[in-house]
Amino acid sequence: MTARSYAGKVVLVTGGTKGIGLATAQAFAAEGAQTVLTHAWGSADEAEVTAAIVAAGGPPPFIAQADVTRPGDTDAVLTEVAARFGAVHAFISNASVALVVNGMDDYSERGFMKSLKGSAWPTFAYLTAMRRLLGAYPRYCVVMSSDGPDRFTPGYDFVAAGKAAMEAMVKYTAYRLRHEGVRINVLRSRAIRTASFEGTFGNEFHGFLRSFVDEEWFMTPEEVGKAALALCTGPFDGMTGQTIMADRGNTFFDGISYLYERREALGL
Repeated sequence: MTARSYAGKVVLVTGGTKGIGLATAQAFAAEGAQTVLTHAWGSADEAEVTAAIVAAGGPPPFIAQADVTRPGDTDAVLTEVAARFGAVHAFISNASVALVVNGMDDYSERGFMKSLKGSAWPTFAYLTAMRRLLGAYPRYCVVMSSDGPDRFTPGYDFVAAGKAAMEAMVKYTAYRLRHEGVRINVLRSRAIRTASFEGTFGNEFHGFLRSFVDEEWFMTPEEVGKAALALCTGPFDGMTGQTIMADRGNTFFDGISYLYERREALGL
């Protein structure tokens, strides 16, 4: 990349006012991007978010309250984007909604379908709405995911199912848009201690994990944000429809064998 490679370009980040979304927006802002950030109703201090984006080097963001499960909210955001900026160059699909499952009593068709709608569908709702309201798809799309579809995580039943469905759809979307010049990929990361992490797993889970793993086991939002930026630059244009894991290699050696190797240090 050259300096300020995103100057004059618009980047839309759903759920972009905190955690991974905000860190991703800051990574693009450092390259000069005009950021468009959405957040759930009343969940962001817009003045603080604006200050963070400007401090990173970008122009003041356009911040909108929008629920990714409501088509009317999606249309309203993109209509305003069309009026203000005309186009979106990169789309980071970060926001999702799914129910946490504590046991079989939480299994219901309604809960499952609601979770699919909130976690698997928003990416494609935004893409089709961009084509309809902006006249074109974005050049780049990165969809945030996790290792949930492949690894057991407490309470993650519906979340993992939604992410698995989304990842399958990304592959097909890459095929469908292969002649449109769109590059769409999934970016997975492992545990990141954010408000979303604690909301899903509870405040005690981090402390429990720290009994067995070093702090470096956790990825940071900034690392994931920079990886998303990298996927939206020219050197990676040969890659689309892929699922990429940002985890510093930890997924490979995480597990019982790793704990066994460190058993003396851990007092096991």
